[in-house]
Amino acid sequence: MIFLALDFGTSAVKMSLIDDQLNVLGVSSGRYDYVTFPGEKNELRESDLVSAFYSAAAGLDEALMRKVEMIVFDTFSPSPVFLDRNGSLVYPNIITHMDRRSRAQTKFITDTFGNDAYRNISGIYPFPGGCSAMTFLWFRQNMPEILERTYRVGHLPTYIYQRLTGEFMVDFVNASMMGLYETTRQGTWSRDLIDAFGFAPSLFGPIYNPGEVHGKLRREIAERLGVPAGIPVAVGTNDVATAQLGAGNDKAGGIMNTTGSSEMVSILVDKAVIDPENYHYYLRNAAVPGLWQIYVTTCGGFGITWFRKEFCREMSEEEFYRYEAEEIRKYISAGNNNGITFDPYLTGDRQDLPKKTAGWHGIDLNANPTRGQMLVALLSSIQDVMISAITKAGEVCALDPVVKLAGGMSKSEPYREMKMNAYRPYGIRELKYVENCETLGCVRLAQRYL
Repeated sequence: MIFLALDFGTSAVKMSLIDDQLNVLGVSSGRYDYVTFPGEKNELRESDLVSAFYSAAAGLDEALMRKVEMIVFDTFSPSPVFLDRNGSLVYPNIITHMDRRSRAQTKFITDTFGNDAYRNISGIYPFPGGCSAMTFLWFRQNMPEILERTYRVGHLPTYIYQRLTGEFMVDFVNASMMGLYETTRQGTWSRDLIDAFGFAPSLFGPIYNPGEVHGKLRREIAERLGVPAGIPVAVGTNDVATAQLGAGNDKAGGIMNTTGSSEMVSILVDKAVIDPENYHYYLRNAAVPGLWQIYVTTCGGFGITWFRKEFCREMSEEEFYRYEAEEIRKYISAGNNNGITFDPYLTGDRQDLPKKTAGWHGIDLNANPTRGQMLVALLSSIQDVMISAITKAGEVCALDPVVKLAGGMSKSEPYREMKMNAYRPYGIRELKYVENCETLGCVRLAQRYL
């Protein structure tokens, strides 16, 4: 059996042809860029997404594409969408997880429902960029005509599934990321929250488990892709949730650290424990019912690219990454960074309400830091964010001492060594790189229902 696995990541869609033994038979990708607007708005144009989708498909072997028997997929999220009865976008773009337009709606939610009462149901605090209830409220309060014309709300998997099959769905993981679902008991949509914030209950469609089949591929999409019409399409879900399964993590204590455009860590737990003190992690459903994720994220590759363009303009990309590796080795050898630290908020902070910005500390005329030390401080600060979640999860369950790694940055041996040095004091004994874990996880989810 051949699967067509689609991974809609932060900056590109990757398509993989995978057989039922999890052998990757072909890979292609298509890139897209976000658009920003005043008011901290960050969006993805539908036309850019569709163009990247078919561009990626064109790069795969035509003969193998004709043998595809099932489509599976994952996406980045939160990624709010507003769909009419035909599945078309009412608001023309997909709202991304880097959107911060809804800061004011946090106060509305907490004033209306109360922090503890809200978190005891949803499992999360309503931070912009991490909780879609904020975005839905922003539109109800600022562009009510959008919701008036909307049949169903969801995230990017809802849009993708509807376009591929004509069927509406919300997957189990993304439901818990919307902030209007009973995450702490893995129940259903919370009528208490939906009613409190003035939403129509009909906006929130049926919830399906990731990997199960709810619809079949439309003929017009099949013809453009070059695959058979009518093949089953498995319910898609969040990319971090599939990465856990693709890395072989399906029990409490499994740790997945993805180091791509953003850096994130997900730890599987078997108890729904909210952070009672400082709201420094999200509690989300895992792809497998009965498990949750303790999850944090911060700036990753986006920040490294920014540093290269701002501070190392004379270097080619290849020269820069050699320079980065050398500076990490110097840091490891010295055992310190001359007291230079960094706040890793180049893309803000999805675990805090006030708008945060990045910055270096420990710099003065006497310190005289090199740009290499400034780069190392940026890289080191990323590990601090990951460790904060790992230590919290260790209070909930016993942790697997082997952390699974994915993403482009984790292919760097010096960066892995820096990460291992940071993780070792917290009981981690090994970092294990796993290739294609998002798409392999999609296949493994579908195989659970075959």
